[in-house]
Amino acid sequence: MLCKTLTAMALILTATVSSAEQFRLFVSNEYGANLSVLSSDASQHGEIEISGRPGDVRPRGMALSPDGKIVYVAVSDFLPQTEKPEDAIVAIDVASNEILRRYRAGGNPERIAISPDGKQIWAALEAIAQGVGIDAVTGEELGRFPTGVEPEGVDVSPDGRWAYITGETSHTVTVIDTQALKIVTHMLVGNRPRDVVFSPDSTRAYASAEIGGTISVIDVTQHRVIGTISLGLDSRPVEVDLSPDGKLLYVAGGGTSAVYVVDTEKGEVAHVIKERMGRRPWGVTVSPDGSTVYTANGLSDSVSVIDTACMCVTDEIAAGRGAHSIEVGHVD
Repeated sequence: MLCKTLTAMALILTATVSSAEQFRLFVSNEYGANLSVLSSDASQHGEIEISGRPGDVRPRGMALSPDGKIVYVAVSDFLPQTEKPEDAIVAIDVASNEILRRYRAGGNPERIAISPDGKQIWAALEAIAQGVGIDAVTGEELGRFPTGVEPEGVDVSPDGRWAYITGETSHTVTVIDTQALKIVTHMLVGNRPRDVVFSPDSTRAYASAEIGGTISVIDVTQHRVIGTISLGLDSRPVEVDLSPDGKLLYVAGGGTSAVYVVDTEKGEVAHVIKERMGRRPWGVTVSPDGSTVYTANGLSDSVSVIDTACMCVTDEIAAGRGAHSIEVGHVD
C-alpha cells in the first residue's frame, strides 16, 4: 500500500501538472523496490512504494493499458528458484499513483505486455522458462507456455493476434497465438535476445540481440527472420521502442551507455547518441508525440531525456536505485 507521504506527494504532483501536460513518466527501480514518478517535463518527483524490502523485492518490466491510464509492473525477488508472494504484476492508476490490483504471475516475471484491447496481460517468467497469459479483468490465468531459456522480452502485436517472447539463452523468440492460446513456433534470432517490439501495422517485429549486437527483423506473417541490422559487436542492445509512425527504432545500448537509432525503412543505423548519456541505459520509451525519448539508466540511477529533433541528450534527471524500465502514462 502507498504510505501517507507518498499519497501526499501524488496529490502534489496532480495539482502541479499543467493543462498542457497530459502524461507522466514511471521508472521502475530494481534495487529501490519502488517506482519514480516524473511529470512530462521531468520537473516533479514522487515515489510509489512497491515493497518495503529493497534488495529483496524488485520491480522490473512495465507496460501500459491501451488508454495509457494504467501502468502494469512486473515484480519479483532476487531468489527465483521458487514462486513467492512477491511474484506478481501490479496495476497502478496513472492519475492517482494508487495501486489498483495485484495479479499472481508465476515464477520471476521480468517483462510484460498488454493486449491492444486491454483484456490480456502477458509476462515472461524468467526463472521457469515460461510465458503466461492473464485475464486482466478476472485475474484468471489463461495458460502457461514453454518458451526458450531465460525468457525476458515480450510484446503483443497491435492487431492483438500474437504474443512474442524472447529466450535469452536459447537465442529464440516464441510465438503464441493469443486467440487460440497455443504455441505456433519457436524461431532462432540473434545471440541473447533481450527485447522485442511489433511495428504499428503488425507486419514486422524487431528483436534486440545483446551479445550479437544486432536487431533481428521478423516477418510476422511468416514468423520468420528476414533481415539482420548490425549495431556493432560492442553495442550491447537491450530494450527497444518504436516511434509512433514506426519509422525509427530506438535501442538502449546498456553496456555502451548509448542509444542507437535505426531507420526501419532503410534497415540501418541512422544515429548513435552517446554524449551526456547516463550510465547503462536499460529501458527506453518514446513520448506519445514522438518528440522525446527517455531512457532508464541503471548505473547512474537516472533518466536521460533525448530530443528527437537534434537526436541529442538535453537533460538527465535523478531516478531511484537501479533504474530498470520506463513508461509514459496518460493523465488525461
